[in-house]
Amino acid sequence: MLREQVLVTCEHASNRLPKELTLDRRLLDLHIAWDPGALVIAERIAERWQVPVWSGEFSRLVVDLNRSIDNRMLIRRISDGHRVPFNYGLSAGDRKSRIDRYYRPYRDGVAAAADQIVARQGRCVHVCVHTFTPALAGNARGNDIGLLHDPHWGIEHAVCADIKARFERTTDLVVWFNRPYSGTADGILPAMRRAHSPQRFVGIELEVNQRHASDRACLHRIADVVVEALEESAALNG
Repeated sequence: MLREQVLVTCEHASNRLPKELTLDRRLLDLHIAWDPGALVIAERIAERWQVPVWSGEFSRLVVDLNRSIDNRMLIRRISDGHRVPFNYGLSAGDRKSRIDRYYRPYRDGVAAAADQIVARQGRCVHVCVHTFTPALAGNARGNDIGLLHDPHWGIEHAVCADIKARFERTTDLVVWFNRPYSGTADGILPAMRRAHSPQRFVGIELEVNQRHASDRACLHRIADVVVEALEESAALNG
C-alpha cells in the first residue's frame, strides 16, 4: 500500500527561535525565516495518509535543515539582504553546537525513518514540502507550483508528470518542473538519494508559491491533489 511507503517532511515549517536567540519580529515574519504555508500542506498530506510529518522546530536562520553541513548557507549571516546578527562571530565550537543541537537530530531522524520504510516496504516515497517567495532579488516567479526532482533518478520524473497532469486537469494553477529551484541542488532529497538506490527511493519536493500562503482552503486543495495524484500514479502503482 502506498500509504505505508510515504515519508512527509517540512524542513522550514517554523519561524520560532530557541530561547537563547532573539531577532526583530519583522524579520521572523519574512520568507528568510521560514516557509509560510508549508506546514499546513504537509500536515494535510500526512493527515490524508494517516502518517507522521517530520517538521523543523525552529527557523531556518538558526540552521537550515535543507542544506548540507558543508554548505556556506547552512548558517546564514545575510539572507536576501537582511543581516542575521546572532550568526555573526560564531566560533567553530558554536557552529558545531548549533549543528549538534538543531540539525543532526532532524536529519538523522528523517534518514532513519526512510531506512525503516525501505526495510519494511522495499521503497520510500519521500514528499518534501516547501514554499517560495513570489519574487526574489527583483525577479518574479511565474509558477504556482514547483515539482522538484532528479529527472535521471528512477521514476521521479514520471511520478512528477502524473502529479502535474492532475493539477492541470483539476485546477488552474501553473505547475512547472524544477522551478524556481533545481531538484538536484543541495538539499535533503539529494542527500537521501545518495543513501538509497533509484528502485528504493522516490523523492519529490513540492514547492508552492507563497502568494497562496494565507489561503488555507487553497493549500488543502493543493495537498489533496498531490495525494490523489500519487494514489493514481501509473508510475508508482503500475
